Amino acid sequence: MKKISLALLVLVAIACKQDEKPQYSVISGTVENNTGETVFIRGNDFEFRTPISEKGTFLDTLHILKDGFYEMYVGRERTSIYLEKGKNLSVTLDANEFDETLNYSGDMANINNFLAAKYLWNEQNLDYKEIFSLPEDDFKKALSANQKSIDSIYEVKKVSNENFKKKLSEEDIYSRAILIENYEKAHGFYTGEANFKVTDGFYDALKNINYKDTLAYRNSTAYQSLLDAHFNRLVREDTISSATSENILFLKKVDEDLPNGYAKDKIMSSYLQFGLKPDETLDEAYSIYKNSEPNSENLAKLTERYNKLKTITKGRPSPTFNYENHKGGTTSLESLKGKYVYIDVWATWCGPCLREIPALKEFEKEYENKNVQVVSISIDEAKDYDKWKSMVTEKQLGGIQLMADNNWKSAFVDDYAIMGIPRFILVDPEGNIVSADAPRPSDPNLKVLLDLLL
Repeated sequence: MKKISLALLVLVAIACKQDEKPQYSVISGTVENNTGETVFIRGNDFEFRTPISEKGTFLDTLHILKDGFYEMYVGRERTSIYLEKGKNLSVTLDANEFDETLNYSGDMANINNFLAAKYLWNEQNLDYKEIFSLPEDDFKKALSANQKSIDSIYEVKKVSNENFKKKLSEEDIYSRAILIENYEKAHGFYTGEANFKVTDGFYDALKNINYKDTLAYRNSTAYQSLLDAHFNRLVREDTISSATSENILFLKKVDEDLPNGYAKDKIMSSYLQFGLKPDETLDEAYSIYKNSEPNSENLAKLTERYNKLKTITKGRPSPTFNYENHKGGTTSLESLKGKYVYIDVWATWCGPCLREIPALKEFEKEYENKNVQVVSISIDEAKDYDKWKSMVTEKQLGGIQLMADNNWKSAFVDDYAIMGIPRFILVDPEGNIVSADAPRPSDPNLKVLLDLLL
């Protein structure tokens, strides 16, 4: 009997091993009109890049940590996908019409084709200007109507995966909450009602949401976006009655409301990548983060950035440049001493940069007879040199138009720790920094600042 029992145990063990679910997912695809180098997958504490071949194909094994929602980036485009261990997914798409051409096959095809249809429907039918301009009650009715349309797509696609259904329900709750959190600010922006405030009880619809769910933060990109929207909304409310800067209020709010750990560190470190500024808040912002029991690797990165920003605070000698002038020859910062120099770091491919051009032209005209020199430095790559030359001429850009010698890697860009553009810098007549992150031309505070100096 003992021998028979032992044999049975061995057979059961073999059977269990054969039925064990693989701990990976295989993803593949074909991209027409591809311009990107890789496919990037992220979510649920997982990040992975796989190369796209010259023929536009890719294939790789993803050792995902959890079943759930992930983001897939192809070039600058992205979409949400759903992956499960042991299941395969294949996609075809045209990079020129990304959302319109997404088509999935494989084990997870049904679910992901639903997601593609869902996001395409939102893109084509959800007009954010229109929905945020609605009065409160109509706004919430529109959210409900939108959810009904999504539910109907779900029924048509006949998705039967219960695990996915549960996670989708959670994602839909978070997505709706994000819109509610952003409503007050967006409504004021789109309607021109700068002092608009929601009525008492407007946020009661969010009372059942746990804003301290650190597990949800690990597993859901929608929940991550929700926390960002939530804390930004709370900070906007506090700013009204406080003289403290927004970035300090944000860091303090996150530090106070969230327990130490992954979620707090992720939110604060991500925020400080751009929120750590070379101004009067620099030391306090860094101190708040340093004392929040941060991840050692993130602390090391932000400490390095903090030390760099300390070198470009107000009153310090400005890093210099000597770059090609659109009109010929070169121009250096030293040659402009005696004037306040307002520097615009931009590129021809940068949408926000181009949107500042009308305001920059207006600013230059208003200050043309004052001791101010506008300098625009393009960080376009060498391959876009002719595009830069043409755009400066066609758009009749004023000021001194320069092109940096090594795009993002140019010494001036690196010395000013520039991570995003447009970036505006103000230097005084002695060549010292007034502001390493000055107001944009479209910001009224720029004229307030200069009028105090002139």
